[in-house]
Amino acid sequence: MHAAICCLSGTQPVRIASLKVTQCDGHTPLFTSAPQPHDLPACQALTAWYQGPLGQHLLGREQALVDEMLGRRFGYHLLQLGCAALELHQRSPMGHKFAFTPFAEAARGYQAVAETEAIPLASSSVDCVLLHHALDYAADQHQLLREITRVLIPGGHVIIVGFNPLSSWGLRNKLVPGRRPAPWHARMLGRVRLGDWLNLLEFQIDEVRYAEYALPIDAPAAIRYSGWMESVASRCNWPSGAVYVIAARKQVLPLIPVQQRQRRHTVSALTMPVAGASGKAASLPLAAKCVSNGAANGATNKEHDACRP
Repeated sequence: MHAAICCLSGTQPVRIASLKVTQCDGHTPLFTSAPQPHDLPACQALTAWYQGPLGQHLLGREQALVDEMLGRRFGYHLLQLGCAALELHQRSPMGHKFAFTPFAEAARGYQAVAETEAIPLASSSVDCVLLHHALDYAADQHQLLREITRVLIPGGHVIIVGFNPLSSWGLRNKLVPGRRPAPWHARMLGRVRLGDWLNLLEFQIDEVRYAEYALPIDAPAAIRYSGWMESVASRCNWPSGAVYVIAARKQVLPLIPVQQRQRRHTVSALTMPVAGASGKAASLPLAAKCVSNGAANGATNKEHDACRP
């Protein structure tokens, strides 16, 4: 059961999906569903990681690209889906901006707690969707993209921020054994594969940008050492950045009504061959033949009327 309800004025989140709702002025859940598949401590760890030196450096690069892309897209409603307690949509020119998160413990900065694989919004109701690492931590990445396609209006936009597996950060994500801390526990999705999924869902990719070329070492000295490479690689948009930002637009095939052509039936005058002055046979209308013969033979008016078509 889904309900399009958002708590905008209260302090407590409203769970509007998966049959679990929390009142705005209380802590008692009205409905309780099965345990969520997400790792709640991992989400809290991701929010805490963004407060560190490397997280703040990455957040600055992501915010710059998101602001640039959102500034060129207009509409009425913007939805942000994410895991960390961050708001990246504040500088958008759209009038109504709101955010959903699947984690109640990370609901600071979000207007509601809802399952991202079952977004509690009507179809074709949102002009733009911002995914801030939502795909990296989604339980079902395909279903999340299908839900984004459903809630977007025809011609709507989606901006996806995700970790790039073809980078030094992706290499560390593969090499760290055992239980990996945030953000290295993400399910990184390659840009090429994500592009194929978007094409299957009839999205047109408008722009792809890469950012964050610093080494995945959470130390200020290592970040400063990578500064020279950051300036060169960002200008060339090298595909080895730690994150990618994809802007895509939902395509809509125009429906052209098929009109049935009506055949026009024309009735041609009957003709009879007559002898011309040169002796060759000529073709005259039957009515003209009757008039000429009647005039030559002195036919009466009744005979002329009989010859008329």
